[in-house]
Amino acid sequence: MTAITGATEEKSTFPLPALVVLSVVGFTTMLTETIPAGLLGDIGAALDTSDSVTGQLLTLYATASMLAAIPLTTFTRSWPRKPLLIATVVGIAAANAITAASSEFYVSAGARVLGGACAGIQWAMMAGYAMRMVDSTLKGRALSVAMAGIPIALAFGMPLGTMMGSAVGWRGVFVILAVTGTLAGALGAWWLPRFDGEAGTSKLSFNAVVVRPGIAVIVLCAFAFQAAHMNLYTYIEPYLRLSDLGNHIGAVLLALGVAAIVGLWVTGATIDRHLTALGLTVLSLFCLAMGTLGRFAGVSPVVVAAVIAWGFALGCAPTLYQTACARAAGPSIDVAQAILVTLFNAGMAAGSLLGGIILSSTRSAHALPWISSGIFAVILVAMALTRVVSLPTTPENP
Repeated sequence: MTAITGATEEKSTFPLPALVVLSVVGFTTMLTETIPAGLLGDIGAALDTSDSVTGQLLTLYATASMLAAIPLTTFTRSWPRKPLLIATVVGIAAANAITAASSEFYVSAGARVLGGACAGIQWAMMAGYAMRMVDSTLKGRALSVAMAGIPIALAFGMPLGTMMGSAVGWRGVFVILAVTGTLAGALGAWWLPRFDGEAGTSKLSFNAVVVRPGIAVIVLCAFAFQAAHMNLYTYIEPYLRLSDLGNHIGAVLLALGVAAIVGLWVTGATIDRHLTALGLTVLSLFCLAMGTLGRFAGVSPVVVAAVIAWGFALGCAPTLYQTACARAAGPSIDVAQAILVTLFNAGMAAGSLLGGIILSSTRSAHALPWISSGIFAVILVAMALTRVVSLPTTPENP
């Protein structure tokens, strides 16, 4: 039985303040990962490194997150959840503070590794933490609220961070992130409920988690999803140059981000009762959007409409995969989410690599959406054929 301070049963109310705290934590963590991309020139000038070297600060963070997720989550799975989550928030805040004070690339790199490792544990915990706050009829909605900070960070955080960089300097941006993280940790200590870790008698081995029905399909499709998305998203600027939108990339990405937030809201309202239908609809929308971007690459109004559809589907997808994984995982949700996080991050790297290879070999971004559409079609077929276990309507029993 899950232990909750002051209660022994799942809550029937919706703990919005605690879920908003998780959302703020996710916002800060996601912004910490991506913010250097908008400040490369300023950071490089201060650290006396080129853009290509400075860019490795993003790579180190993502790599540490990917490599740390499974082993550290497995190692800490029996620890009390609340202190562990707060520790990851504090660790990321400390990493940002060190980065703000650093004048040496290697010190900054070490701070990014620390932050990435904390993020790996945190991403693996977030879904389970949010879903354990509510009863079974509200788990998807709780997850959509808790994870709302991620698309908000992607949609508005980067432009905001770049603007703040111009106003207070790149070091000031990282100070703000450190302070925000510290405040989020304090709010978490106040608002978040306490949960026990997995009891020794209920732990499943890593292999036992992987072979649970649906888990392999879900995490492999999540990998493919991220690869298909990043294949085009990484190189959205050269793609937009195929039309007259090359000088409007900020506006196009803003439209994508706003649509993602709408998708997240729709997911929260429907996922608890209609996971299977939502999943197949979202994947079909990805296929349609990518096919449209391929067929009408030079037609700006159609491109904008397809990007909005892409953004809407993108807002649904993370919660969709996390909910499906949580339902299939039974009692080992944190380990299953760690596997999912690892495959998500690996898919991001694979998609960027794939897009780069295609772009360099064809010298045009026109092929990218077609490749993504094909990958999404394979995912759609795989999850449709296995929908009973990959998009389960009810949680699996231990």
